[in-house]
Amino acid sequence: MNSFNSFTFVVLTYNHARFILEHLESIKYLIENYGSDIDVDIIIADDASQDGTAKICKLWFEKNSHLFRKVSVLSGSLNRGTCKNLTNALAELNTYYCKITAGDDVYSYENLFLEINQLEGNHLLSGLPLNLVNQTLESTRFEIFNLYATNIIYKNTHYLKRLKRINFFNSPSIVYAVPDLLRKNVTAFVVKYYVTEDYPLQIKMAELLDSLRFVQVDKIFVYYRRTESSTYIIKNNAFNQDKINIFNYLIKSEKVLLDKLLLQNRLFCFKLKNKYLKRILNLNIYLYGFGVLTNIFTILYKLKGIDIQFNRHQSHYDLILLKANLFYSTNI
Repeated sequence: MNSFNSFTFVVLTYNHARFILEHLESIKYLIENYGSDIDVDIIIADDASQDGTAKICKLWFEKNSHLFRKVSVLSGSLNRGTCKNLTNALAELNTYYCKITAGDDVYSYENLFLEINQLEGNHLLSGLPLNLVNQTLESTRFEIFNLYATNIIYKNTHYLKRLKRINFFNSPSIVYAVPDLLRKNVTAFVVKYYVTEDYPLQIKMAELLDSLRFVQVDKIFVYYRRTESSTYIIKNNAFNQDKINIFNYLIKSEKVLLDKLLLQNRLFCFKLKNKYLKRILNLNIYLYGFGVLTNIFTILYKLKGIDIQFNRHQSHYDLILLKANLFYSTNI
């Protein structure tokens, strides 16, 4: 494993031809502005896209490979699902830190390379969510509220317990310390699932580490693109089956009777078709709500101190979009 002064962008792509140049240009922005003393690798793991995503990436690297110490473009003819695609990419890692994103997301202007210093002695670091819809950044105040509620409610409990209860984390914003991510049991567990990689990834890390240490940063690292072609929409059945399999795993491995019953209740409600009954009958929601109420002043105080500069983020995205369109018009 290389030094602390090394970083890998892991990019998971599937039919992202419309967006991949924005993603790559946002990475270029970070390297050119903040990465002069960082050894940066990039891994593009393309899951058999049918729209030329991998070809566009290769054309972009012909002009920009000098930005990176190592460039890997992994592509094949067989669609294997997000989890297998991720584990194939992880096998190529040779840095101490990495960031995993989908190829349709966009990095913000924040100095990610500076923030990763907070991972020394920790395992996970997360920024705050900001959604990208039709080239416009949208408020995520509700998501941020629940993200901080989760952190405050479960601050004195093992990280695995928060994953078993109602909780919120923003996968596109998470940065990993690679040695913990690459434990053999972690990748072997993730590959059992199809499209849901983030939840099992964290579950197995939390099981293997005596105390998984998590750091929350009050900055936006990634703009999370929401489209009609998002995986959780186009592969909804596979996504739901993954969640059911994960719940079954947690139930089977749970030793505490009350926690096992709460997990069984979560699974029962998850399978219900009626969206109202899903909530009314879910005991975990009531427990989470109680936690919110008992910590409401702490949560609101924390929320009040957050300054998300929407105009600056929108201007940054507009710049990245302009650069992506320019590259497309002159090279593709």
